[in-house]
Amino acid sequence: MLVIILESINVPSAGIALILGIDRILDMCRTVVNVTGDLTVTTIVASAEGQLDSQQAGVA
Repeated sequence: MLVIILESINVPSAGIALILGIDRILDMCRTVVNVTGDLTVTTIVASAEGQLDSQQAGVA
């Protein structure tokens, strides 16, 4: 779908390949940030509600 949009605004095929190659790396970084944020918030909420067992989680 991105290819169709980029071709409609006259982006050359080489430019599309470059954009897709770079976007894959950036997408991996966005995914890491998203998962890290989700895990952090989940840990904070579980700790606030007293459902986090520090011994089982391996936290000293």
